[in-house]
Amino acid sequence: MHRNPNLFMTCLHRGKLNEETEKNSNKASRSRYDRACIVLTLLLISLSFCGYANADYFSPAPPTDNLVNQTFVSVALTIPATTVYINVTEYDAQQMVEKITIDFREPITYVGLVIDVLKDKPLIVNAPKTVPIIQYYDIRYLTGTADKIKNVTIGFALERATLQNMGIEENDLLHYQYSGSKFDPCLTQKISENKTRLFFETETIVSPCFAIAGAIVPDPWWSYIVPIAVATILATVGVYAIRRYGLSNSRKPRRT
Repeated sequence: MHRNPNLFMTCLHRGKLNEETEKNSNKASRSRYDRACIVLTLLLISLSFCGYANADYFSPAPPTDNLVNQTFVSVALTIPATTVYINVTEYDAQQMVEKITIDFREPITYVGLVIDVLKDKPLIVNAPKTVPIIQYYDIRYLTGTADKIKNVTIGFALERATLQNMGIEENDLLHYQYSGSKFDPCLTQKISENKTRLFFETETIVSPCFAIAGAIVPDPWWSYIVPIAVATILATVGVYAIRRYGLSNSRKPRRT
């Protein structure tokens, strides 16, 4: 039997085309599989970062009924550093704590913290002896970070009206850190002011709670003298009136 060479070549060509098509299909499948793996990996990484910044990694949060304000701060560094400056107002313009500078014992690349402004002191701490208390607050660091902190410098702002209403002199302002059994005063100084607010800076350690307090402005000296003087005058007038009354009665003639 005579075979047609053209038919043989056509079959051979079709076989090669089918083989190339199958190879291309396998390549496309592998490419889709690789892309799926990459997307899944990126998704898992992003989820891990979300979990890393979750509040569960911080020390327990105060009860919600004791919160005035809460600010989450997250700082990632491209170059490891032992000193990290944080402008808190970039995260919360209304936060009382406006800036924090943290000195670490070793270089770090990430800082996460939460600032809680409190209505009242936590139940686990004793109140400072100095009154009145202007504000309680705490700073909770990411688990594992607090052990590496050597020193913390906190910059905070207070309203002038608040101090005036409470009768507190700015020079009598005190900042306390809780040392585990009691509140200890921190080195604090005023760094600037404007028409409505005063700005202070204090050096602290890692503490479960902070308190800002102030001594009451003493009453002026004349506030004690005036009541005494008024009382003395009234007593003198009273004695004089009694004597005059007694003399006038003694001079009247008696009836027989």
